[in-house]
Amino acid sequence: MGLVLVALIFIGLAGLIIRLVSTESSELTLDGILPVTPEVINKVTISGDFDETTLVKVAGIWQIGRDLTFDDRMAALWGTVREIDGAQLIAVNPASHSRMGVQDGQGIRVSFYRDEFIQEEFIVGLWTPEVRFCYMRRPGKDEVYGVPCPFTNIFDPDPNSWRNPLVTSIPRGEIERIEFAYPDEEFVLAPGGRGWTVDDGSAIEPASLFVIEGVLRNIERLVAGDFATMQEAQGLDFNGPDAISIRIVTGPDALSPTTRIRLLPRDDLSYYAKTPVQSTVFILGNTVTELLLLRAQDIMASGG
Repeated sequence: MGLVLVALIFIGLAGLIIRLVSTESSELTLDGILPVTPEVINKVTISGDFDETTLVKVAGIWQIGRDLTFDDRMAALWGTVREIDGAQLIAVNPASHSRMGVQDGQGIRVSFYRDEFIQEEFIVGLWTPEVRFCYMRRPGKDEVYGVPCPFTNIFDPDPNSWRNPLVTSIPRGEIERIEFAYPDEEFVLAPGGRGWTVDDGSAIEPASLFVIEGVLRNIERLVAGDFATMQEAQGLDFNGPDAISIRIVTGPDALSPTTRIRLLPRDDLSYYAKTPVQSTVFILGNTVTELLLLRAQDIMASGG
């Protein structure tokens, strides 16, 4: 009887140990990762089949090459990264890796660096609008975890998706005047009376409230539709005779500095644009420029 009792106790202990080991080896969430916060990490690489992006923090500012990254995009990245520690377990069977796009040689490899050392690294798999999750697997591990990616796979290897598309972002209340200079015409827009005025050098006329609204709305948030390639940007002369200049002069108490947008025709549907503070050459489509690149008579309330 004693031997039976001892055996039963042994079997019970063995079962408990097995359950503990089993639970330990199939955690329902990912934890214990090294810190991957913007305060600790100073480089992120995102590599896919055809594109690769390297984001580097320089003097506390995130850059891609010589260009600034898009603050909204970086905020979305770090918001998603915060979800990695504690991410939900999705699969443990390696047979599912290919279907989820996280098999070796598949997916997007995301590496977080602290100085020259990789702090953490993940293979990010397929994203679908139906599931809206980013599947993630550590190289050499079988477990696949998921973090919410409600709009798209935030880990996009396309460099252009990380570049700042904002050409200008100047609140209208800070603007003192806007100086337009075309190859064949110059004029100034300025607040006056109950609205804005147009000064073409020969007369000062009231501006159309409807038209000036479109101009100001563009300057408050002028977003490029694309970026010129390095090959396109080479040789562009933004000081040449075909260039258009829009100088936005801000007041003495403004938080936004005075800036100038220089534009060149690209084709019938778009323009190249550049500002002094960025090396980026933007591409603006007609849907934007048709409300910004106006002539004096187009802005006058009388229609010229």
